[in-house]
Amino acid sequence: MTAFLLAISLLLNIVAFLAIILLFLRQNKLMEAEKNQEKVLVEMEDVISSYLIQMKEENDDFINKFSQINAKNQSSEKEKSIRLNTERKNAENTADSDEKSLRFARASVYQASKAYKKNLRASEEEMNEPEGLASLKETESLTQSDSSQSAKAENTLSIEDQVFMMKKQGLNVEDIAKKLGKGKTEIELMLKFRQNQQE
Repeated sequence: MTAFLLAISLLLNIVAFLAIILLFLRQNKLMEAEKNQEKVLVEMEDVISSYLIQMKEENDDFINKFSQINAKNQSSEKEKSIRLNTERKNAENTADSDEKSLRFARASVYQASKAYKKNLRASEEEMNEPEGLASLKETESLTQSDSSQSAKAENTLSIEDQVFMMKKQGLNVEDIAKKLGKGKTEIELMLKFRQNQQE
């Protein structure tokens, strides 16, 4: 009977040792699971922080590129406005110079015709005198020089202005083309263009 009790006692001790070993193993597994979870949490935090840092760098790059593009657009807009201003000033200057040259040409033609009339009157008065022939030759040379000056004044005008002035004088398109050595259609186009500008 003691042997039986001893066997039961040994058996219970072995079961107790096994239970203790199983509990120890489970406790170790739980501790390992907690350590693994902590590692996973740390890794997730690292991944998220690296992802956030990457996003921040990309945002900074995007902001820099956007500001550079914006600065380029502003500088190009400034350059365009400067170009437009200079083009406007140049156009105004050329328009002023064209207007001045046109006024000068008109004035020189007027002065030439006035001088021609004076010379004719003077030549008529001197015709009565014996030296009338010499003075007549002088007046003819003066009128020729005046007409050459008026021709030069017409040459200083632009072709379009010459065409328009000849049209005002009553010449037809063919005569204008012959005088200027241009084509008939070219003269017609210049006149149409001028009419469109005046409208």
